[in-house]
Amino acid sequence: MSTKKIPDTNVILRYFLADNQEQYRKISPFFSELRDGRQKAIIPAEVILETFYVLTKVYSVPPKEVATALRELILYKGVENKDKRLLLEALNRFEQGSGLSLLDCLIWVKSEAYGCKLLTFDEKLPGAPERT
Repeated sequence: MSTKKIPDTNVILRYFLADNQEQYRKISPFFSELRDGRQKAIIPAEVILETFYVLTKVYSVPPKEVATALRELILYKGVENKDKRLLLEALNRFEQGSGLSLLDCLIWVKSEAYGCKLLTFDEKLPGAPERT
């Protein structure tokens, strides 16, 4: 079995978009093996958030479509994130039409998971135990 890898945003973008055929051909086998567990990877939340931002803001991909694609990626058998459950829950809340950004959903989920009070001025953040 190979060593774990951390794909950066650009690698994930090339895989999702297949807009650079040379790079896509180079990285596609990695993701195929990651899907079935023959490769192992950690995909940091920061990379997930940046990928979401670039796909929705730069490439104008519909946010729910991006959220679905990211969920599928996180669920690949070879993805071994410690915070996988939190990322999936943040994507769920985002897709349920919370009106929040994916980042806000992740902060909300993490505040609950860590038993912390969420300090925010954002009135859209539901469940925020304390507002300043």
